[in-house]
Amino acid sequence: MSYIDENYYQETYKGEAVDSADFPGLLGRAEEIVEEMCMYRISEGRLAEFPPEVQERVKKAVCAQIEYLDANGGSDLDNGADLQSVGLGKFSYTRGSGSAGETQSSYSPRAQRILAPTGLLYRGGGCL
Repeated sequence: MSYIDENYYQETYKGEAVDSADFPGLLGRAEEIVEEMCMYRISEGRLAEFPPEVQERVKKAVCAQIEYLDANGGSDLDNGADLQSVGLGKFSYTRGSGSAGETQSSYSPRAQRILAPTGLLYRGGGCL
């Protein structure tokens, strides 16, 4: 069972078009990355333990992560592939000559903003 399905992505989130054949793979990778981003405080089986507004933010963060992965080379982004120049549809990327050693984050900036008010990104210790 996944956090979302393709219908949620298209109809509720209204994300950028993703090839249906690519969607399952992107969904699985996006869910893994969002769980990692939240330091594994969330999982599919535990999502119902959170308030409805947090559940909705997690779902939207997964969608944002799918969109980000798809726009930036799919799973190769998460695999650390070092691309020099890539173009696909609306997306084009050329690595600048001064960027040696730098890698692009596998975390979607939008997913991070969506999750920010939930406290799931907090890396500190417990609070009393």
